[in-house]
Amino acid sequence: MVTKRAEPDAPRWKAVTMNDQILQFLFEIATYGGGSATIAYLLFRYLGKSWIESKFSERLASFKHQQDIEIQRLRVEIDSTLSGVLKSQEKEFETLSEAWNKLDEAYAHVKNLVSPLQYHPNLDGMTEARLKEFLDETDLRDTEKGVIYQSSEKSNEYQEIVFWHRLHQVKLACSDLDKCVVRYGIFFPPNLKEQFNEIVNELNSTVLDKEVGQETKDYKLQSEGWKKIGNKIDPLFKAIGSDIHARLQWHGRSQ
Repeated sequence: MVTKRAEPDAPRWKAVTMNDQILQFLFEIATYGGGSATIAYLLFRYLGKSWIESKFSERLASFKHQQDIEIQRLRVEIDSTLSGVLKSQEKEFETLSEAWNKLDEAYAHVKNLVSPLQYHPNLDGMTEARLKEFLDETDLRDTEKGVIYQSSEKSNEYQEIVFWHRLHQVKLACSDLDKCVVRYGIFFPPNLKEQFNEIVNELNSTVLDKEVGQETKDYKLQSEGWKKIGNKIDPLFKAIGSDIHARLQWHGRSQ
């Protein structure tokens, strides 16, 4: 039985033949001393314009693919950076607004507490019925009302009791401001954080002067608190307000 010889794979044979022909062609060119320009021209004539354009298109497509990948990477990086910046700006906008509200509240409480101009009703001139009616409208505890009823100097007793109630509210407002600055100060610009820390210290110092002065009946010490309002706290309060306003305006333009 005669075994039939296997035929070589047609596409592979053609590819090998084509490569052999190209190599033979280049060898002949080199043998005759053809220069680079000659080789390029003969390659163009031999291989044909369509083949060269095909190879050029392949290289161009590969380059464009790599370029698209790089552009996409840069786009993701830019979007991520921009997103982080916008979130940081948004957080700063929110925290500065809240800090200003806390400062405005604390400032008003402290200023009213230490102001030398205080209005107090004349309880000593009230009838017993009017006095009861007045005290019932206040937030004083029953024990405190009893002390006022029994006092021979009802107006002074009332002022003393009311002061400590007001002092408690002032301390709460200052504490809220302090906590806000500590919690959100990381989002503040450095100059504003420094200004907030400074005004918190000045407000607490002013309140302390008033508290000690009230307890010891030291009116000179109490007046020191009011001087701090005019000399330090008022200018600082205005500077912070101006800086926050400028900062929020900048955020509005940058959105």
